[in-house]
Amino acid sequence: MSAGAGILFDVGYCLMDEAPRLDHALVWLSRALTGTPPSPSIADLHEAYLAACRRPDPLEPSLLVQMLRSLGVPAETTTALRRAVPWDAVPLAVYPDTVSALHDLRSAGLRLGVLANQPRSAFEDLDRAGIIALCDGVWLSAVVGLAKPDPAFFRVALDAWKLAPGRVAYVGDRPDNDVAPARALGLTTVRLRRGPHATQPERSAAEHADIVAADLREAARHLIAWSTSRKRA
Repeated sequence: MSAGAGILFDVGYCLMDEAPRLDHALVWLSRALTGTPPSPSIADLHEAYLAACRRPDPLEPSLLVQMLRSLGVPAETTTALRRAVPWDAVPLAVYPDTVSALHDLRSAGLRLGVLANQPRSAFEDLDRAGIIALCDGVWLSAVVGLAKPDPAFFRVALDAWKLAPGRVAYVGDRPDNDVAPARALGLTTVRLRRGPHATQPERSAAEHADIVAADLREAARHLIAWSTSRKRA
């Protein structure tokens, strides 16, 4: 396989659907907060989570914490719940277009990898879906000890592949956590508009992706064209 270019992927709402996991977490939180003012309902939590996704706080990396704070949950309770919520109790669900899109990209001679803010259990989800077998590297925040948007996290993959940033693309769903840090390093950026961050506005030109796609099939077509243009250049 050519080492000329590579594609790194986020996991949640990119390769895998986190919606079932989020639903389970919100149900758990609602039960945990029963009888504790302000005792938000599942609907309250869901709307607050979507609001956090639309306007993520750059000073608070956890959307769950931002959500709970916006509902008036006390700081001590929020901290305890953040640690206790069984976020990975429900397996991630692979999107129908994921495996076929990855096959298309590998057939085009591209390296493929996963770089995401995920618990260790994501390895099992990715392996079960057949994704790890198609990848040339998997870097999860819980394993590496780094997390997006820290540029050092992206550099771990670049160093492992021995590729310059201009020869690598990053695919994710968040303008702030995915597009901005990857773009700042010189990677080509692809934003997937699906999941709760689909309507998240760009706060500056730094969060503007080079490519915007509705799903992975569309993203793969753009990335194959990008790879071809690089070879011609």
